Amino acid sequence: MLGSLNPLPLMLLLLACAAAAQSQPGGERKLRQRTLSLPAAGEDVTVRVARGTLTTLTFDSNLGMKGVQLGGRESHFERVDEHERLVSFKPKVDLVPGERLLLTVRFADGAAPAEATFELIAAGDEVDASVEVIRRTRSVEALQVELRELRAKYAALRDGSGDGGPEGMVLSGWLTQDIRVRRFDARVPPDNSSGLRVEDGVGYRTGKWALVAVRLRSQPGTRRWTLGEVKLSSVRGAPVKVLSVRMDRPQLAPGEEGLLLVRTEAPWWELGEELRLELKDKEGSGSLPLSGVVF
Repeated sequence: MLGSLNPLPLMLLLLACAAAAQSQPGGERKLRQRTLSLPAAGEDVTVRVARGTLTTLTFDSNLGMKGVQLGGRESHFERVDEHERLVSFKPKVDLVPGERLLLTVRFADGAAPAEATFELIAAGDEVDASVEVIRRTRSVEALQVELRELRAKYAALRDGSGDGGPEGMVLSGWLTQDIRVRRFDARVPPDNSSGLRVEDGVGYRTGKWALVAVRLRSQPGTRRWTLGEVKLSSVRGAPVKVLSVRMDRPQLAPGEEGLLLVRTEAPWWELGEELRLELKDKEGSGSLPLSGVVF
């Protein structure tokens, strides 16, 4: 009779029991159970792990063959188990504060989202012993329909008149004959650890407003980056008032590119004067200082 049983529920039960029975080094930690939905835009994709504690991620879709990539597999973990819908691991060392390891899984069915990336971080008082991942799949046909709709909306915004078009910008005084556009090459300190690279930068300026556009790329193998605080100042340290900050995507995953827009008060600094732009990650783990910003 035992041969007819599905081994997956039994394995999950055994893993849960093993996790609950573990003693935590450095004092007792609370074992936490979570549910995470994909796509995970805006959700917490970090998984808190600790030495000697088993963490298990279960999925409602089958994983692909060789579809699991875990950073530090040999150096940080004493065991890693993979199943059709399950990944579990037990660290043999504690992660240091600020250290992050990436766990990427790819699904077998080819539907979207095709993969998911999680960030493993050091646990505090709580360890993620069990994370249930729910994947809301979307067909290729549904994605194509949404893409057509978005393209139509973009075309309407690009070509439309009134407040949202170029006519409205002229009537409102935003687009004037004194507008100046200048491309610049921002400089990043060589020891910067933000994981970001500046692709290009453009500054726009009139007598009433100024806007800087910076295209950023997150380096492969780094953690997800979410924009937090933005500061702008002259090279002499005088602050420039920032009126609005926008980015074309909420987060930058490893390898992704994003456009940052920063609008300021009416420019009081000299034309061609270099400014300093500082970008801070939302989690406060580091900043990206950019010098040579001109607009």
